[in-house]
Amino acid sequence: MGLLISNLDHGDRKLCFCVGLWMILTLAGKVSPTSSDSLLSSLPMTASPPPPSVYLPASFKMSNAQLAFFLREAQITGQTFGGGGKSGSGPGTGHPLQRSESFVVFQTKDVPAVNISFGPFARDQALSKDLLQPTSPLDIPGQLTVNWKVRAFIVQARVFSNNPTVQVFFYIAGRDWDDFKAQDKLPCVRLHAFRDVREIKTSCRMKGNLAQCLAQLELPPSWFNTNVAPLGRRKGSSDTLLDGLSSETLQAELYYTLHWPNTDGECSEGSGGEPPSQHPLLRIGSISLYQASQEQLLVDKQLDKNMFLRLPEKPLKPGETLKISLFLMPNSTIEQFTLKVKAKKGVNLLQTRSKNAQWRVDWEVQSGAKHSITTIDVNKNKVKQGEVMGNVEVMQLDFEMENFTSLSVTRRINWNIDYRGQNPALDSEKVVTELTVVQRDIQAIIPLAMDTEIINTAILTGRTVAIPVKMVSIEMNGAVTDVSTFVQCKSANEDIVKVSMNCDYVFVNGKESRGSMNARVIFSYEHLSAPLELTVWVPKLPLQVELSDSNLSFIKGWRVPILPDRRSTRDSDADDEDEERRVSRGCTLQYQRALVKVLTQFHTTSTEGTDQVITMLGPDWQVDVTDLVQDFLKVADPRIAELVDRTILVGLELGSTVLKVESPLAMDAVLGESAFSVTDDKVSITEMRVSAISGLTLTLHPSPGNSHTIVAKATGVQTLTAPKQEASLSIWMLFSDNTAATLTYFDPKDYNLNASTLDDKVASVSQEPQQRWPVVVAEGEGAGELVRVEMTICETCQKTKRKSVIASAAVYIKVRFGPEEDSEEEVTTGERDGAGADHQAADV
Repeated sequence: MGLLISNLDHGDRKLCFCVGLWMILTLAGKVSPTSSDSLLSSLPMTASPPPPSVYLPASFKMSNAQLAFFLREAQITGQTFGGGGKSGSGPGTGHPLQRSESFVVFQTKDVPAVNISFGPFARDQALSKDLLQPTSPLDIPGQLTVNWKVRAFIVQARVFSNNPTVQVFFYIAGRDWDDFKAQDKLPCVRLHAFRDVREIKTSCRMKGNLAQCLAQLELPPSWFNTNVAPLGRRKGSSDTLLDGLSSETLQAELYYTLHWPNTDGECSEGSGGEPPSQHPLLRIGSISLYQASQEQLLVDKQLDKNMFLRLPEKPLKPGETLKISLFLMPNSTIEQFTLKVKAKKGVNLLQTRSKNAQWRVDWEVQSGAKHSITTIDVNKNKVKQGEVMGNVEVMQLDFEMENFTSLSVTRRINWNIDYRGQNPALDSEKVVTELTVVQRDIQAIIPLAMDTEIINTAILTGRTVAIPVKMVSIEMNGAVTDVSTFVQCKSANEDIVKVSMNCDYVFVNGKESRGSMNARVIFSYEHLSAPLELTVWVPKLPLQVELSDSNLSFIKGWRVPILPDRRSTRDSDADDEDEERRVSRGCTLQYQRALVKVLTQFHTTSTEGTDQVITMLGPDWQVDVTDLVQDFLKVADPRIAELVDRTILVGLELGSTVLKVESPLAMDAVLGESAFSVTDDKVSITEMRVSAISGLTLTLHPSPGNSHTIVAKATGVQTLTAPKQEASLSIWMLFSDNTAATLTYFDPKDYNLNASTLDDKVASVSQEPQQRWPVVVAEGEGAGELVRVEMTICETCQKTKRKSVIASAAVYIKVRFGPEEDSEEEVTTGERDGAGADHQAADV
């Protein structure tokens, strides 16, 4: 999927491929009710909206994963997170002791784990192999193969009976090339070739840091049966140049399976005596079968409107004789001409000879220091009456390629025609033919990428995402050579993907504007070129910026100090903060606060230039990118509101503005935004719900209907099972505008939280100075609403000696010593999993 790198320079700045992408989900937030027009229109006018959901405000994060995302199921228009989405789509299901999060792991070398925490409690659980890769043809015992894919390349799609060898190159993409632990555990690949009902097969063992192998299969002569016509000559630049033979060729189908080596580490050929493969046949593609032709595969080069050359298409070997034929076009009236052939040193004309009795050929050579010039006089004898004229082969020129020391060279031959005053052609300019001479019989070059997909998070973070690339050459004799340091490369579209100057990695740096299912980078080596095709995913813009409450109102009865510089006390030093509170300019009502979440979908186009959009994981899923963009969240008017702890929106004064995600790369560019208001409306705390949590449980299971995604479910344990065991408090406030917020959004210095026990034989209350909130301590067995919690105004804003209570609630406590009997997940609200609350507040 791509690796994050911080710098690309190989000098003073270090090239760093990040091995971890930790997606951290912050504490769950205030919940907004569903309020869409469609809902209002479908319900009676007297119906009230459903109450806001509350859930266990635990934090989730993923560790040991190279590339992973938390997810949310896409919701209908008008829904906000936590407001009654599908099961598993948001943080809660309306149960104050539970919270579920969906996630996906794209790439990992180690076993990833889900970590949850609430107060002093934390649980970790590693993902099982069955969850990570439920169905994988690359199931290697003791090895994670998440996102591993076998890639197969047919070296030559045309196979001739005089050289009936099929070559297919295999390697594993999606695997870290620096992970050497799995090299001894790699499987064998069995290549299957089918011709009608006939089958032959062979195997090769994947090995090396690229996990590669070349399978070579020799087809039997019977597969090239006599009803297959010769391939003929390939057409040149014009269809009228030749009498090309068109015939239907035979096809053979290629498949592969994976199997394990024997005890000696060798791969069997699959000739029998072994159990059948447990892996399915996976299709590679087709090859075309041709009878061997007496001629080489030829290509035509037009000299002018009267004649053309026919020469071999494939590269030549040093010392090999090159035969070039000259043809006249049909109905040509030319009877004499002079052909001048200028060849660079190293290309020697051995002879010219007439190929038709009607033509006489005379020639002489003048050799120079760098070139040789051959003058050929061609004259036509008298044509007998009634002779049919077609493409006429006039003569053949035989050249010899001298030996050289480099891997390959390009030789040029210049051709010029002089009609000696008779019907001179208007286009009789010099024509150049280029000939490639190679030392090795290289059949193909194949670019290999460590992964075949890039998720372009650089648009969101400004950090480059790169994938290493290697290049290998395949020779006729089966030799596979790494030629990475000798290649040249160019991206077909840098607006989608880029390639490094040294051609050793492809990358995106955030300046791209779109994705593609078949983004191409062209690599060339010697006379050959080959494309590397990748899938590039980009985030859908604008990003979806969600606020748990877009209308921040005053909370009745909750007064807080007005600080001189209006900074949030969470961002102040403790000593400075206390001094500011002593010199504060009075008190004002507390504003509601909102949690920020940023979502998107990564998508791409099916082919470049089309409008067909494909969404990663399907259109039902959104990706939580809050952690990636939280450094770029900004309030447009900082006088109205500010962000605390990066994702908590705090109102400062009345007004309307937007919360925006700024681009990390482009000045003044905005990736997404959400409007909100800070108003002088007043809301009441209608209820405070408090739950006592004595521990956590964590379960993982596949997401229904999607094999790639996993659901992590956290549950708060309510029962205290040992003397002096402590329980922490989970506190939600429900407001009269049908929103809800956990008390963790607010600064502890803006309120006092006190707890008292109604039965100290069952539970006592402890509140140390360093503790944020009081804790419940088990003393003896019992159950009931045994603890009362009161939230009061901070001392600075108390009007009288009698404390002003903002809200209060009774807390259900259960103490039962010994092992737990029932799962906490089965507890229902009717069994007092959270406490209902009586409430009192004073108006300002």
